[in-house]
Amino acid sequence: MNHLGEFSTHTRDGDHVTKHLNSRHPAGNRFVTAVTRTSEDGMRDYLGALRSAEVTLPAELHIVATDPLTVRHRWVPGTTLLEAAHTDPVTFSAAVAEIGRWVQALDSADARIDTNLANFCLSGDQPVLVDVLPPMIPSLQPQPDTLFGELFGALCFDTPIILDALIGYALRTVLRTADPCAAQGLLPVAYKLTRGTTESKGFPARWFRARRRLAVGAVEGDATAEKVQDFFALTSVLGFRQLDERGRRLRIDHVARRIRELGV
Repeated sequence: MNHLGEFSTHTRDGDHVTKHLNSRHPAGNRFVTAVTRTSEDGMRDYLGALRSAEVTLPAELHIVATDPLTVRHRWVPGTTLLEAAHTDPVTFSAAVAEIGRWVQALDSADARIDTNLANFCLSGDQPVLVDVLPPMIPSLQPQPDTLFGELFGALCFDTPIILDALIGYALRTVLRTADPCAAQGLLPVAYKLTRGTTESKGFPARWFRARRRLAVGAVEGDATAEKVQDFFALTSVLGFRQLDERGRRLRIDHVARRIRELGV
């Protein structure tokens, strides 16, 4: 079974899956060139840093090739984290808290993880990071040459922004379920993961911080779920990528005005 995603091509063969990094990455060729500059030893060091931070990885994960960057591991048969948001909000909240701890543990390491909720499956009740491509290595981060590159780089490598994005996405996901009250269980996680963090600067930080604050406000009753959905649509990373540079500058101004209006 083949699945072509934006980041990697997946090929499942029985109990195993092989994944290789796409050359046409959504962040652009400069990003691909930078993150694949690492050797096999560099990729091994990256995986070692994840394991040192106690990130749970699939069984039998190993590097197959570096051109293109390819890994292979056992298939993780459990529920996806996105599915758990709808079926088991308690387990979902605990998994988000665990992923947040991984992000914090990696802050001093030359490694980050992509916290897109689609990148995790549950084995039992524990989250497993099933996508390690591309390797998020801060020392290889390219200097952005577009506003999208600035947004994407911050989302990949800036720990406070990663945490704000994780919490915002998780809260929005639960707010969209049939039982919005389930989002209450995520509030302690949101408070704990952002307590005492240093706020980053720039428009990416403002966007994701506002997302998190607005989503928390919706759970606390200070905002509506509709406002959360509208603001997430306005600050969509995919939508921003699809704009030209002039459109991106206009979008940044539009979002700044909306943040002031919302008071977040």
